[in-house]
Amino acid sequence: MVFKCQEDSFLREYTSKVLKCEKTNESIVEYGKVSKFDGYQITLENTILFPAGGGQPHDKGWLNDTEVLQVLRKGDEALHFTLEPITEGSEVVQKIDWQRRFDHMQQHTGQHLLSAILEKEHNLPTTSWWLGAEECFVELDSTTIKYENIKTAEERCNKLISDGISVNVKFFKANDPALNEAHTRGLPKDCIDTIRVICIGDVDENMCCGTHVTNLCQLQMIKLLGTEPGKKGKTNLRFIVGNRVVKTFQKMLDREKALTGLLKNEPSKHEELVSKMQKNMKLSNKNLQNVLAELAQCQIDNIKNSNPKPKYFCLFKRESTPEFNRIICKGLESDDIFILLASEDPDKTKEGQIILQGPEVHCNALGQQIMDTLKGKGAFKNGKFQGKAGDVSNFNKCTKIIEEYFNNV
Repeated sequence: MVFKCQEDSFLREYTSKVLKCEKTNESIVEYGKVSKFDGYQITLENTILFPAGGGQPHDKGWLNDTEVLQVLRKGDEALHFTLEPITEGSEVVQKIDWQRRFDHMQQHTGQHLLSAILEKEHNLPTTSWWLGAEECFVELDSTTIKYENIKTAEERCNKLISDGISVNVKFFKANDPALNEAHTRGLPKDCIDTIRVICIGDVDENMCCGTHVTNLCQLQMIKLLGTEPGKKGKTNLRFIVGNRVVKTFQKMLDREKALTGLLKNEPSKHEELVSKMQKNMKLSNKNLQNVLAELAQCQIDNIKNSNPKPKYFCLFKRESTPEFNRIICKGLESDDIFILLASEDPDKTKEGQIILQGPEVHCNALGQQIMDTLKGKGAFKNGKFQGKAGDVSNFNKCTKIIEEYFNNV
């Protein structure tokens, strides 16, 4: 069956009869994310709401005032998923979420155009494609794709868009020999009776079940965003089309304005200033590490020079680093001193790192109690406990526990 949405992709409202209304708990898939669903599946005589297929996600819309959350194809039927039942035999007015639909039409037709140019002019056939919530990609049968090819393909596609090449739909029976001239990428297996072929001027003819624009000028423009490794032997080429280009540009412009306010310079100098800031930060971090190393050595010298030597040493330093704690532990590991060191994670309130080191008898006596107090997780290895603390705000409680323990030893 050819659905109404496939006959006329620009039809936004349509009246049809409800054939079936059945209870269902089939999951809903939204751009690859699966969520639980408990509601009804509605079958209509015909529909303008596109059921997911051919790489294109499902439409959303309404049957009268009842929201349609998902549409799936099952053989020659389209199942509309709703939270509320609709009376069988009743007439419903279908309305489509046009913003979502037109976005899908732009991305899908853009993919046909891009795939055709890549294959015919750059010998880069498309093996599959993905239409995501923000970006799309075509999977190309190659791992060596030159930047020049991407740039040239984008320019070629945008030239055809500006030329206003028409996009038409042809219908064929499955055994029609004319289909030998068309490509097929991702056509659902149950589309076996009447076959639709999307024709982009003399650029491409491709079998497809999805919805498309009627002229390339409706795509506005296509922007290729770069490549990334795909499956074995494949490369994914990311792209956006039409309104997504405008939205992406606006987001980038907003970020640039925010960055200009923070850096207090003109956008053309952002890169220069950030590079200078990174160099200064590296130098500052190096100087900080040197200062902390000197401070750690001072702590070690004070303890070693104490008379009498302390039985234990506790230190909670928010800004301490793993290297700072390592120096202290290394410097005191031969002195039979029980050591508890803690620092705070700058990104997580109360959480941090802890190190517990000392004679085994003291570690066995105090270790579990300290871990419970600090909500610690980790392992005791080679005479040292090192791990994470879920609540370093209880460090003072630990120092009192340690003090009471050694007063009674």
